[in-house]
This record gives sequence, C-alpha cells and structure tokens, in this order.
Amino acid sequence: MNWIESQKKKRRIINLSIIALCVVILLGVVLVDFIANRQINATLTAEEAQTQIDELILSLPTAVAKCSKYVVENTKMEVLSVEESRDRSFLVKVKYDTVDVAAMYKAHKDQIFEAAWNYAEGIKAEGKKVNATMIQSEVQKYILAQLETGAWITSGEVEVYFYDVRAEKLQMYLSDEALNHLLGGYIAVKDDIKETTEITVDGKTVSIASDNTFRNGINQCFGLDNYDATVPDTSSPLQQKWNAVKADFYKNFIKDDHWKYILEGIGNTLALTGLSLLMGIFLGLFTAIVRVVHEKTDKLYYLDKIAKVYVAIIRGTPLMVQLLIIYFVLLLPVGIEKFPAAVLCFGLNSGAYVSEIIRGGIMSVDAGQTEAGRSLGFGYGATMFHIVMPQAFKAVLPALCNEFITLLKETSVAFYIGVADLTRAGIKIRSLTYSDFMPLVAVALIYLFLVLVLTKLVGILERRLRKSER
Repeated sequence: MNWIESQKKKRRIINLSIIALCVVILLGVVLVDFIANRQINATLTAEEAQTQIDELILSLPTAVAKCSKYVVENTKMEVLSVEESRDRSFLVKVKYDTVDVAAMYKAHKDQIFEAAWNYAEGIKAEGKKVNATMIQSEVQKYILAQLETGAWITSGEVEVYFYDVRAEKLQMYLSDEALNHLLGGYIAVKDDIKETTEITVDGKTVSIASDNTFRNGINQCFGLDNYDATVPDTSSPLQQKWNAVKADFYKNFIKDDHWKYILEGIGNTLALTGLSLLMGIFLGLFTAIVRVVHEKTDKLYYLDKIAKVYVAIIRGTPLMVQLLIIYFVLLLPVGIEKFPAAVLCFGLNSGAYVSEIIRGGIMSVDAGQTEAGRSLGFGYGATMFHIVMPQAFKAVLPALCNEFITLLKETSVAFYIGVADLTRAGIKIRSLTYSDFMPLVAVALIYLFLVLVLTKLVGILERRLRKSER
C-alpha cells in the first residue's frame, strides 16, 4: 500500500513539474516578446521618406481616371522634418502645393452634374443603355478642362507616419484627412458625390437617390487605387498574431452578421439528422424483422428479397452518389424540395445499416429464449416483442448510437444539392470573405463538439446499461 501511495505521489510531483515548466516557458516567451516590441532599430531619412511618399501618390490614380492623374502629377511635396514618434513610428512633416479640387468642384458642381445628366438623357433618347464608364468618359472632359486652367491652387502642411512593422522597409500611413489635404480636398469631393441625392437641371430639381450608375460615373473621374487607410499594426509578434486572429474572426463571423449562416446551418443539420434518424430507425427495424422472420420461419419470401436488394444497393454505393441520384434524377423532376430529398436519402442510407445492426442483435439472442417464450404459451410475434426484442435492443443500443453519430457527420454532404446545412454555411462565409482557414475550421470544430456531446451521452447510456445488467 505504501508503494502504491509513493508512486501516486511521484506522479503528482512529475505532473506539477511539467505544468510549472510550461508556465515558466510561456512567461519567458511573453517577456521576450514584450522586450522586443519596445525596441526600434529602423531608421528613416528625409530622402527615403520623400521617395516613398512620391511613389505612393503617383500609384494612387486608377488607369482611366485622367482627373486623378492630373492632380497627382501636379502635386509637389517636400519633406520638412523626420522625427521618431511613439508606437514604433516616425512622424514626417510634409509641405505640399497641389490642385484645389474641392474649390473647383464647389464652384462647378451644378454644371458637372447637369452635363452628366444631359449626356445620359441623350444616350437614353437614342434607345441605348447608359453605364458608369460612359458617364465618366464624358464628364471628366469637363472637369479636366477646369483643372487645367491653373486657377485652382492650394498649399499647406500635413503629417505622415511611417511605421516599423518588421518588414524590409517602413510602412507609410496616410490618414483620410492627410490624403484629402495632399490632393486638394479629393476625398471630400468623392464623399459629396456619393451623398448627393438631388441635382438641378434647367431650374428643376431632379432626384438621383436611386441612380447609383449616375453617381458612380462621376465618382470614377476621381478614382483612386492601392489606398488603404488602416493604421499598420506595430504590436509585438505574438500580439500581431492574436490581432490577426481577432480580425479574421470579426471578418468571418461578426461583420455583416455572418454568424447567422452558422446558426441556421446548425439548426438545419440537427433537423436533417433527427428526421433522418427517425426514418432510419423505422426502416431498419422493419427490414430487420422481415429478414429475421424469413430466416426463422421461411415466411415473407418476397419481402425478404426486396430487403436484401435494398440493403445491398445502399451498402454497395457511395452516399453522395445516392444523394445526387435521389435528388437530381428522381425527385427534382417532380418538384420535391432539397431538404425533403436529403431526409429521404439519409433516412434510406441509415435504415440499411440500422437493419443489419438490429438483425445482428436479434440473432445474438440465445434460441433458448424463444423456446422459453413459446413454452409459456406466447406466439411467435409475442415472443419476439416481449422477450427477444428487449434483450436485442439492449445489446445493440451502443452500436445504434454510434450509427447516429456517423449519420450526423454524413449529413455534411447535403450541401452538394444546396441544403443550407452547417457545411454549406462555412462555404457561404468562405465565398463572402475569401478566407479559407477560419470558416472551415469553425465548421469542423462545431461538428466535433456535437459529436463529442453525443459520444458523452452514449457513454452515460452504456454505463447505465452495465449497471442494470449487474
């Protein structure tokens, strides 16, 4: 007894030592990560800052936005100072001279919109369809003509930040406000175009609230590309990974209420599994009884043949092929919906396997039990119902529960016919966010959780059955 206690004590000490070692390693990693984040080894000269700012500004216009190209080509910037700032960054002060786009737009807004409206109406009068590119091509001629007069000039100073994100070079960040100043009120003009819902044409007020094509055509004259107003993440490597995980989680599940697809998918998966389970039990029990009765009494010959063919076909063909045949070949032409078709397919598939499980359980009951029932005056049916079936059910219940767990996982192929189950929810989110890892892993974890819950319930049931046997 003392030896057993000493072994238990040694195991406890070893386990505690392992836990303590893991805690020390984790704290050490966190400390090193924290210290590394407080150090900034990067440098930035005024010449380097000037080069990056010039390159970024020149890369902003879209290919067909001639107005944007004119503005950036006529914007002059001079770096005045560079100083180290907080959050692993450098603060760069820039003096600029640029085209005053906002002033030009304010002075000619009515004419711009009226020119666009008249052009669009002329195209419609010819029976042609107007698109945003056509409006842009026409309107930017007018805007460019106004800008090229050289009458619209503005100047000032802005602050630009360069962040050390542990890359080959520092990452430049332009806020919306800074970019707006550098390009002469450019961002404000684009925002005003989006928010304009009424214009005046020939003294009459015209609503363009629902005409997105019209507004987009004008807005494309001021098209910008390669511009991201997100502040670079300069936190520690560990914190960056955690921030990336949080951002990915938000994008995939919180943004635009994508979590509702998951919730709907769980509900449909459980409903599909439950209904298929009920159908599978009924078919399996009926098929098993037919086969057992034939084997023991030579009755139900034709039903037995049908049951054997049913089991052979279901067990001999892939589930997904069965699903596609049942829906696309048999049920879709007669107008049956996807969900009932999936229930029918999974119910038929489960019924074949359940029938073999139940048949094996019935056949495992000792023949003497049947003879004992008959000696007590029971008929064959009564003997099966009162004596054989209860014993068989207790013997096969764990196997049936495992079959139900398998059924839950097999329903994941229902998305092939468009059923909005859990798997399809993950694929839907993936198509919206272009993210593979988070939605697919989330679906896998939810399936794992559901299976673990069912497995736990099966384990509890098995323990209770063992107690009842004792």
